[in-house]
Amino acid sequence: MVQMQMVDRGKVTNYFSDRYTVSQIKVWSGNHFIFVGKYKVDTTTSYRYGVGTWTLDGNIYDEDILYHFDQVYEGNKNKIWLELKNDTLLHIFPIDATGKPNQQTHWIEKYVRLE
Repeated sequence: MVQMQMVDRGKVTNYFSDRYTVSQIKVWSGNHFIFVGKYKVDTTTSYRYGVGTWTLDGNIYDEDILYHFDQVYEGNKNKIWLELKNDTLLHIFPIDATGKPNQQTHWIEKYVRLE
């Protein structure tokens, strides 16, 4: 992941800054995904992870979360808009059934493919 932003009622917060240091990778294999990351805010470091299964219908990507660093998400589904351009993937969530982001609050993550 090379960029993470939160859009909250039109205000954009960039989570890659002097205050936030984020290192995260996401991997897909067959119908499973995994992400793992290290997040540092000021002097506090936390580790984040998630594992589950996925399906893709056009640009609408659905995740069924099996394991998550925040147990409240386990057993939930995420509906995400994926857009691939060359080696860059945009990952926008949450979205509605038509692919439109939640207008109150949504996240935009940008990933670049690793070789």
